[in-house]
Amino acid sequence: MFRFLKRNPQAPGAAAEDATRHALLRILELNKEMARATRPETLPDRILDAAIELVGAERGFLIQRVSGAVHTALETESTDGVPPGWEVIAARNIDKENVKKALRKVSRSITKTVLESGQAFRSDDAVNDDALAPAASVAEMKLRSVLCVPMRVGDEVKGCLYVDNRFAQGQFDATAQDLLEAFADQASLALERVRLLEENERARQKLEVVNAELKSALHDQAQALDSLSEGFVPSGLELRHSYPAIVGRGRAMMAMLSVLDRVTEGDFPVLLLGESGTGKELVAQSLHQNGPRRHKPFVGVNCGAIAEGLLESELFGVVKGAYTGAIRDRAGLVEAANGGVLFLDEIGEMSLALQSKLLRVLQERRLRRVGGNEEIGVDVRVISATNRDLAREVQAGRFREDLYYRLKVVQIEIPPLRERREDVPVLIDYFLTRLATEANRTKPTITREALERLMAHDWPGNVRELQNEITRMFALGGDELGPDLTSHLASAPRTGATGIKALVGRRMEDVEAELIRATLDVTGGRRGEAARMLGIPRRTFYNRLKALGIQ
Repeated sequence: MFRFLKRNPQAPGAAAEDATRHALLRILELNKEMARATRPETLPDRILDAAIELVGAERGFLIQRVSGAVHTALETESTDGVPPGWEVIAARNIDKENVKKALRKVSRSITKTVLESGQAFRSDDAVNDDALAPAASVAEMKLRSVLCVPMRVGDEVKGCLYVDNRFAQGQFDATAQDLLEAFADQASLALERVRLLEENERARQKLEVVNAELKSALHDQAQALDSLSEGFVPSGLELRHSYPAIVGRGRAMMAMLSVLDRVTEGDFPVLLLGESGTGKELVAQSLHQNGPRRHKPFVGVNCGAIAEGLLESELFGVVKGAYTGAIRDRAGLVEAANGGVLFLDEIGEMSLALQSKLLRVLQERRLRRVGGNEEIGVDVRVISATNRDLAREVQAGRFREDLYYRLKVVQIEIPPLRERREDVPVLIDYFLTRLATEANRTKPTITREALERLMAHDWPGNVRELQNEITRMFALGGDELGPDLTSHLASAPRTGATGIKALVGRRMEDVEAELIRATLDVTGGRRGEAARMLGIPRRTFYNRLKALGIQ
């Protein structure tokens, strides 16, 4: 075997430079080999064989921390000189054989110094080195040439490479030390890469177990889609009013409906907050239909859909001759809603000038049409909605603070669809039923794989996006809607740590309890139906309820 840096005092300078150049090229080759390593258990031995070859050593030892180390089955007995938590994970000789009883053949004093200081150590004649005179291990082993360099990842010392020659003095020079230090850092990165790959593989295997369990539960839910209904209410929480237009009775929706139920019969303003597509207008209509003004008009206007110059006349009306084209007196939407409910959608889009006029109408309950002088009395309940953070808009000076507090006497937040995934199967069934009825055809079924992908998607467009997607699938599919129709959707949540990833690190009992509660929500608290959906015998299901403390 060619020794790149074997000492040769007679070699001319050019030959020494050539040897160094060959050694550097060899380091590059070794880096490529380590990067392609596919058998982690052999990597420490390959690193040591390369180090011995690189500097012409007789033996080599690789020392690393015990926890998380990738190592071969060498002895792990501790000694007084080696710091706690370190071990020899590989030991090789020049013939690429394992060195037996490695701990007895390494200078504990040298390795301890390098690991604790993070500095390389080199000696041409260790047994006669004054700096090592107190070290009994050096004398016992009659060491000659020794070179020990730290292995780092960033600023952290992960271990050390220790090479020696028990017979030749001055085997390692400064060039050998520089080369071995450079190689040691590369080797340390390779070992760290393997460690991370092994951790990722263990995490992947755990995720596969959780995923298999959830897939089984989703399969049962898919089979039970036909029995789902949007009117289910979990036991223990009774609503005074019916909300047929609001589909889904998961935890997030029930929390919102419980607030809605308490304010429906009042006559005060309500501010609805929610992302686009969450169904703010449906909530406003439900407030009206169950409220004291149910027999009066419900008038809605999207403040962001009408040009600023026209919105004032649309809201407050106009008198004949107020501007070109005003050929007659015309009542505005506020007058049209008199006695009933005025729904101001996207209120955050309204200009400051118009906000001031709206505030006056709400305070005085009187308005003047554009171009007119006569004041007209109006009595409306105002429900407003926005997808903006109005508190932040107030701070930025884009929304009047006095109008903000007048509109938000009661504030209701409508959850986005990604926070109410348990409602997705119910919504899918609702849309498919309605589409099949309108088209006068049999309602199609949906496969387990397609349902999984639909439930995993984040739905940034919320219920509106889901409705459009189901309509598209209904139009393109047949009697069965398969995963090919959902291939364009994300297969895992994109926002936050939701879905399968959110389960990692949690106790299995907690995951089981959450799944059971969600299924009970869907079945309206009917335990027998929940047991059937989950594929669990009733007696076993009841025993799990008792063990998990679920009432």
